[in-house]
Amino acid sequence: MRTARSWRVTLRRSVAADPVRAALLTTLPTRHLPVRVVPDPRPGPGELLVAVSTCGICGTDLHILEGDSYRPELPFVLGHEPVGRVVAAGDEVDQGWIGQRVTMTLFRGEGACARCLAGDERLCADLISITGVMGAWGGFAELLVVGAGRVLPVPDSVEDAAAASLVDAGATAANSVRNAPVPQGALTVIVGGGPVGHFAAELLRDAQRRYIVVQPSEARRDALTRNGHAVVALAQEIEEAPAAVIDAAGAPGILPWALDALTPQGIYVAAGYGLVDGLDLAPAARKELVIRGVRSGRRDDLALMIELVATGRVRVPPISVWPLGSIDDALHALRAREVPGKAVIDVRS
Repeated sequence: MRTARSWRVTLRRSVAADPVRAALLTTLPTRHLPVRVVPDPRPGPGELLVAVSTCGICGTDLHILEGDSYRPELPFVLGHEPVGRVVAAGDEVDQGWIGQRVTMTLFRGEGACARCLAGDERLCADLISITGVMGAWGGFAELLVVGAGRVLPVPDSVEDAAAASLVDAGATAANSVRNAPVPQGALTVIVGGGPVGHFAAELLRDAQRRYIVVQPSEARRDALTRNGHAVVALAQEIEEAPAAVIDAAGAPGILPWALDALTPQGIYVAAGYGLVDGLDLAPAARKELVIRGVRSGRRDDLALMIELVATGRVRVPPISVWPLGSIDDALHALRAREVPGKAVIDVRS
């Protein structure tokens, strides 16, 4: 395991000069992603070919591998937090993209519905694909194809591994905070100090809002404390009633606690989610609470996070980096809760 320092994109090959390596998912459930040679991708009309430099690992990847989340058609390449450099462009695409360092939004809708036209492809009822999750191979590979309309440039001031941490976690945090407005001076509780919780805390700090992070893991509590965030181990330690709860953990006991703890007309945001048995919704009705789910973030959310990190207003979590050939070690470290911040794969090594 290595800690990210300064990562510079170096194209190790011209396109199609060498075999393309990928961590290939061939069976479910599994705990292993063997690195294999895969077919060389080619961009079609409206598409770009990206040489991936880094790709973050998300909790969703672990759930997919366990067989209790999305079930993509196999074989498949996971990895929905990629960063890389455009090396080729298909027809009907501005060739000026070639050579640019980019990241991307993940969701491809059918394109013509009201949700897609409003910029909310992730909520399309006829969703076609989620890059690295279902329908479109992802970033645990040296090359990937993406629609030109879904890429965003990455400024030089944002390192590859840092940009990878923003693609899903950063955008989800921005969406969560946007959907949790509270009265001036009111308290927001963030449950979970992983990447989503970290970025939510950074956004609230930047906005000068009051907040507390709940994080049972000592390693993650220490990382948050070092960055100046208020943190407790258990939600029950919080004595003040919050006006909003951003649940980035999805632990079964958090929603019942939040419904009881929230102020009248408070907001519960489900950024993480799980099964809750025997849920009593009486507190939600009696206090007229708002329960809001968020699914990743909009393109605007990702663009905002890139800008905030580029200008130093938002800090990324501690980043640990593994080479592609050691992706199983990274997955093991995440399962063992040994990663204090964000796990990222360096696809080039």
